[in-house]
Amino acid sequence: MSIDAFLKNPVWLAPLAGVADAPFRQLCKEQGAGLTCTEMISAKGLHFNPEGSGSERLLRLSPGETPAVVQLFGADAAIMAGQAARVAERLGADLALIDVNMGCPVQKVVKRGEGSALMKTPDGAAAIVAAMVAALAPSGVALSVKMRVGYEAGEDIAVDFALRLQEAGAALVTVHGRTRAQFYHGTSDDEAVARVAEALEIPVFASGDILTAQRAVQMLDRTPVAGVMVARGAIGHPWIFRQVAQLRAGSAQAPEPTIAERFALIRRHVCLTQECYADSRASRLRKHLIAYAAGLPGATRFRARVNAADTFDAIATLLDDYESWLLGMRQGDGSLVSCARKSKGFESV
Repeated sequence: MSIDAFLKNPVWLAPLAGVADAPFRQLCKEQGAGLTCTEMISAKGLHFNPEGSGSERLLRLSPGETPAVVQLFGADAAIMAGQAARVAERLGADLALIDVNMGCPVQKVVKRGEGSALMKTPDGAAAIVAAMVAALAPSGVALSVKMRVGYEAGEDIAVDFALRLQEAGAALVTVHGRTRAQFYHGTSDDEAVARVAEALEIPVFASGDILTAQRAVQMLDRTPVAGVMVARGAIGHPWIFRQVAQLRAGSAQAPEPTIAERFALIRRHVCLTQECYADSRASRLRKHLIAYAAGLPGATRFRARVNAADTFDAIATLLDDYESWLLGMRQGDGSLVSCARKSKGFESV
């Protein structure tokens, strides 16, 4: 499928290590994400342990999210190319794109010359892209790359680096507007991202600080980027994709979900997780449940009870209790009263 087909809805879920598993991705797709992307997967891990449980889990796609993007990371061009071809053969029509991680700032990745460390070796990065593009040619699957604006603090090599990737055959580039040195601190440099979008002929997506629907729409309307990747903005708020669609369709505002809508969505997430990981512990959901409650009354007590819940039944009971408590705190206009209000079970601690 041509990459242009995926640009009709250019608001995608970014790869989120430890967060964006198959159930969460399907939920985001149901809420309106144009494409979803797996957590980053080690090409070397797939190469040396193709039947390992970790690789199997990371490559698992939910039926409701396909076609989806698979992100690989590594520094060996031959292994990256071989595993790209293998993933394309394995997933077939369920695969939208292969994405290459050239932006991860984590030390254990960078010290192996992978992730954002590849920005220090443009020749090597281009060689990886060229090898993967050649390996994917028989399948017709396109290759994208996720990168940063630079490696060292204050560095802006994004345009030159991205041009090398385009020349090597990349079909799309996503630019996170921070350097590796910044990790996730400071603010994303929208101007640096825009310069890449202006310089390249292929589509360029923006990443970094896309935390609200309004921010996503501003990037799409006020910069030359072709799309945005939403990362942290979707954690605890997967409805952000629906809100972006509402704003782009002309709505004056994108309302937050009601209590009932929010809890229906949370229960949907729990259900998808149970279906996908039948033998999994309920603790897999903890980070998501805590994020869903952030900013709500009683969130501190809820978080403590989430951390103590070790079964799906316990989570179901907890959600029922918390929803009932929140509904009991609504004011006449339907809004929630201050977090300072006390009530047995979820009072602040």
